[in-house]
Amino acid sequence: MANKKSTEPEYRLNIFYRPDEQTRKKKLAFLVRTIQEFVSFQYHVLLKDEIVGNRIQLNIAGLSAPSALMPGGGPAVGFKEYSQLRGNYSLVIKKLDGATNEFRIEVGPDEVRILETPKNPVILVSTEPVIHS
Repeated sequence: MANKKSTEPEYRLNIFYRPDEQTRKKKLAFLVRTIQEFVSFQYHVLLKDEIVGNRIQLNIAGLSAPSALMPGGGPAVGFKEYSQLRGNYSLVIKKLDGATNEFRIEVGPDEVRILETPKNPVILVSTEPVIHS
């Protein structure tokens, strides 16, 4: 019997506005976290992004160990920030194994709305703010 690939989501993506500490202006944050928590280190989620027209593509390119190997635990985290997004976008998330999901989001001046999600997402998407240091 062949091993069946898990269809459970491995990541969470939170999309929310947060103030830029230097400019005091709002920036749109995309915070990707693993659902799995690690006990030894706080790994980084490697993200590659591309925005073309009304399409945002986030590629999850794997995990990397922190540069300072200080003990700590928690999920692996990746972060991207944008200041010029407004309107409706197709948000495409692609994992390292090639699994891809497409969401539709609306970016307003004060909030983000999720308009459409795929049936079996590889990533859970939310507009709830998350504290990120």
